[in-house]
Amino acid sequence: MLRIEPVSCAEEWNSLVASLPITSALQSWGWGEVKRLSGWQPERLALYEGGTLVAAVQLFRRRLVGPFSMLYAPRGPALRRVEDLPRVAQALRQVARGAAYVKLEPETGQPASEPAPVFPGLRLGETIQPEYSIWLELGLGREGLLAQMESMHRRNTRLAEKRVVARIEGEEAFEEFWVLFEETNRRARLLQHAKSYYQAVLREMNQPLGRAFISIARLEGKALAAGLFVAFAGRVDYLYGGSSREHTHAKASNGMHWRAMLWGVEHGCHTYDLWGVPRRREGSHAAGIDSFKEGFGGRRVRFPAYDLPLSPLYAPLTRAIRLRKSWINYRTRGTLRDVL
Repeated sequence: MLRIEPVSCAEEWNSLVASLPITSALQSWGWGEVKRLSGWQPERLALYEGGTLVAAVQLFRRRLVGPFSMLYAPRGPALRRVEDLPRVAQALRQVARGAAYVKLEPETGQPASEPAPVFPGLRLGETIQPEYSIWLELGLGREGLLAQMESMHRRNTRLAEKRVVARIEGEEAFEEFWVLFEETNRRARLLQHAKSYYQAVLREMNQPLGRAFISIARLEGKALAAGLFVAFAGRVDYLYGGSSREHTHAKASNGMHWRAMLWGVEHGCHTYDLWGVPRRREGSHAAGIDSFKEGFGGRRVRFPAYDLPLSPLYAPLTRAIRLRKSWINYRTRGTLRDVL
């Protein structure tokens, strides 16, 4: 059995999480503090075999129906190797305290075209974070990143360099980001958290070994595109963004992303995560988003979710969650299909 040790120091925790090859910003200390402001209580656990760190998992307990709950590790656990996942999951039984199941989503980044690995004792489940994304290799540098773009995307990115002023900023740019983000969500009929949630992301993800920032593209001083990014353990993640339909000739969205990519290159990061594309483009509400993100090149990756059932109620509870999600989709956009 793996030895479990709780960790209560932000710098120590982030050092452990960042030291593991399979890791994510959503397992960092800052993300736990963001979710704490929404009522979640993070539990941060390091798992050892002898003196060797095998995994680090930040768990959140989520109330389901009545007394029933689940434990959830967003894009986690951080792992030494994916083959350790079944042992880590079984060790987490020690901290389950009545949860109906544990949901794990390690950020493996496996090729999207391949079937998800199967592990004994675990069931493939629905993800809570986007299951598919596109990763760009920042080690290619400026010219390599441009070379792998589709030709029209490369042209638009170069146009953006000439037409907009794209900068990396912090809290001073939040209100401009928020206007564009709200506008985009209304246009696309997407749900969002309260404004204070995104302010907390920008604040709390500036943490030991991590950074949060806004990349914003302006034309003659007017913000046309902005994204909220977090950087941790060599990755730059595009979490939220929005754009205006004004001055589309300026290609501001290309400029906003391009500036964030170059920031990652300048700071020695290895991966740019475009964070969320649909499983299938055909008929998807996010087809346009998918097409835009694919234009940057890179590789399509997948992060399967694994459930560890701990109660006979696992099956009916997960069915009820699926029905509720489908109803929210239908009420919001007139379709049962998920956005991503």
